Amino acid sequence: MSHPLLSVRRMRQASLPLKPLLVVTVLLAAVPMQDAMACASCGCTLSKDWLGPQAGSVSGWSVGMSYDYINQNTYRIGTDKISQTQAQAILNPGINPPGSVPGNEVELQTATRTTTLQADYAGEDWGVSIQVPFVDKYHTTLSDGTLAGYDQSQYNTLGDIKIIGKYAGWSEDNSSGITVGVQLPTGQTHENFGISGNPIDPSLQPGTGATSLILGGFTSGMVGKLGWFTQGTWQHTVSNNYGYTPGTAVIVNAGVRYAEMGQRVVPMLQVNLVHRNSDSGVNASYSGVDGSPLTGGNLAYLAPGVAATLGKGVSAYGYVQIPVYENVHGVQLAPRYILSLGLRKNF
Repeated sequence: MSHPLLSVRRMRQASLPLKPLLVVTVLLAAVPMQDAMACASCGCTLSKDWLGPQAGSVSGWSVGMSYDYINQNTYRIGTDKISQTQAQAILNPGINPPGSVPGNEVELQTATRTTTLQADYAGEDWGVSIQVPFVDKYHTTLSDGTLAGYDQSQYNTLGDIKIIGKYAGWSEDNSSGITVGVQLPTGQTHENFGISGNPIDPSLQPGTGATSLILGGFTSGMVGKLGWFTQGTWQHTVSNNYGYTPGTAVIVNAGVRYAEMGQRVVPMLQVNLVHRNSDSGVNASYSGVDGSPLTGGNLAYLAPGVAATLGKGVSAYGYVQIPVYENVHGVQLAPRYILSLGLRKNF
């Protein structure tokens, strides 16, 4: 393995707690949920609102619910996949056998199930979306790199709410436009581990404690019976809390679908590209050897999916995101796939 050994140092302040084409269809679900060792690969990044052929042509109100499942249980460093034993040796250099004496934290698994309730309004040129996530997260770790330091946490609670607006009045057919939004610090940041009672790291909390600005743009079109779209979004923290700032994220999505009008089942395919800067602040995760960050990275996903028109204004969709390229900073836990399902009702 070409990467130098890294020793994890969780930098904390003693008195501070530790850790969602046209109108509606362009509103992005690209905002990452943060995770301690896997901030590069911990959130659903596909455009979940580009559904069946009628989705972008419906004005008025719609409501929806989406479900995302991410099981981070595979160790990676840079572009390499490694075993738990290798991760322990990298995070605790000089200890033989790895994890035999107290050392640095080695995380084991993070399973996140996010249910998002969404309400959208689409006008002629503009639209707005409100997205309310509820985060169910289960996390296990070896807090000091040994079995004696085993700890776990589990919670199911409100996350950070997003409000995103869209304007497409600059294009004659409303096929191109911009998105502007904000992520609010509505999720709590004071969850504790279930065994030790110690605070969970900031990036594992249901909320980030930060207010973030979301900016994006999109365009779409048709080639024969194939519909296509591209969109990009940028999210940047503008205010934070307790010495922790989530890394700025840039996400680019592109997709095609068989878009013959009247078809009830629509096959779809997306490519999702992600760049996430490392988290910063005294409560972020750093290497104890050279102070380099252990969060952030560059990712690429291939996401096949299908949408179905169920009748009476109801549609459903499902996607599976499959990582085809991962280059993460330091040792991180990554998922083998990300599953996304959803329902929408147009009024």
